[in-house]
Parts: sequence; structure tokens; C-alpha cells
Amino acid sequence: MNEPFENDSILSDFFITASRVSEVARRGMEQALKDGPECKFTIIEKIYCLMKQCGNNNELAVSDLVEYTGLSPQAVSRMLRGLEAEGLIERKSSPDDHRRILIRITKTGEEKRLACQTIVVQYLEDVIEEFGTDNLKKVNELNVQLLRAFKKLEERKMSHS
Repeated sequence: MNEPFENDSILSDFFITASRVSEVARRGMEQALKDGPECKFTIIEKIYCLMKQCGNNNELAVSDLVEYTGLSPQAVSRMLRGLEAEGLIERKSSPDDHRRILIRITKTGEEKRLACQTIVVQYLEDVIEEFGTDNLKKVNELNVQLLRAFKKLEERKMSHS
């Protein structure tokens, strides 16, 4: 096992680098999307991915979005009201349980999401060209290993609870 001081330095470097990568990537995507359609791309894309992951007939339960984001139900509701007001999503009661609210991306929302996705993909292709495909493969492999380590630790902690 590494010395505590060495681990502190490695962890500090890890968090600083991860934070910087996230921030620079966010700014780069915002810059790339500045001439694209206004569609709140990040949240619409998360909703889209969750719909596909949950496999729920292109609908997503608001409770699933709350769980995924970690936001309060009130914060998610406010965010969804804004998306609904812009015509990007629709909400309805579940036919199985009227207390359960489902959301789906509207035709307009999907058109804007796809247009923005095209812009983001081009931006990311430019980044990959600069970074290198082999480097990206290495980072992806390491991220998979890191995710496995997080999951194993999470499973161990949950089994001891």
C-alpha cells in the first residue's frame, strides 16, 4: 500500500485534473452549441439516455430522473416545467398509476436534441483528433477499471450495511 502522503498527492491531482477536464469540456461544448438550437442539451440528452436505459416506451418516470440526478423532487419539477414551457418535453400521468408522472421528449425537443447532438459529436471528433484515438482507448479502459473499483467498493459497503 502507498504511503498516505503519496496517496493524498495522487488523489489531489486526480480531483484537480478531473475537475479541469470536466470544466473545459463543458465550456467547449457550450461554445460549440452557441450557434445551435436552444434545447437545454445536457438535460434533454440525460432524459433521452435514461429513457433508452429504462426501456419504457420512450417515456421516463419523473421519479427515475430524481433518482438519477440526485436533485430534490422540487428542483426536478422546476426544471421540467421550464422544459415543458419551451415545448421540449410533455408530462402525463401513468395509465397504471395516476400518481406516477411520466415525461417524454416532444417532436420539437427531439429535433433540437438531434441537431445539438450532431454539433457535440463534431466537437468531440475534433477533440479526439487532437487527443488521439489510441489515447482515448487507454483512457476508456482505465475509466472502466476505475468504475469497477467504485462498484466493488459500493457493493462491499452495501453488503456490510
